[in-house]
Amino acid sequence: MNKLIFLCLFLFSALVRAELSFEQLNDITSTPDQLTGQFSQEKYIADLAVSLKSSGHFSYQRDQVMHWQTMQPIEHELVMTRQTITNRQGDNELIRLELNSNPSLQVISGLFFSVLTAEWQGLAQYFQLSSASNNNGQWQAELLPIDTVIAQFANRVLLQGNSLLHEVTIYEKNGDYTKIQFDNLQQ
Repeated sequence: MNKLIFLCLFLFSALVRAELSFEQLNDITSTPDQLTGQFSQEKYIADLAVSLKSSGHFSYQRDQVMHWQTMQPIEHELVMTRQTITNRQGDNELIRLELNSNPSLQVISGLFFSVLTAEWQGLAQYFQLSSASNNNGQWQAELLPIDTVIAQFANRVLLQGNSLLHEVTIYEKNGDYTKIQFDNLQQ
């Protein structure tokens, strides 16, 4: 009798955590035209065994612009479009990169937009879906890079959310990782 109960529980949990495809993830998530929210970020540096934390707010308009405003510990702004990446501190423009002159930056920009907007077709260009599950409206997806530019620095990317993306963790080849959590999301 105990074996039968265990088997039923195992089968039920397997059904609840069913594997998903990119297409199924697309069906259960939302890619709004615009989104605002807050973020908290932890960058773990393996060689130093230390974590650096930052937080702030962000906004985007799909396929147009992403504003990433870090408020703590140092205030600065990253503005990304499909053509440029600009880093500012106050009124000072620290870096401005033109993406059309650098194919690697184009890939990273496309990846950044696709990850933050959960554009699964865009992510399928760069990653193989290693695993994905859905449990009571909460999904998790593990992505393995197939793009050579991304594979140079990342081993895998873990995404979690409900209808919207709520957490991204990028695991780097050198043992470092970056974990970003999104809160107070508004469309």
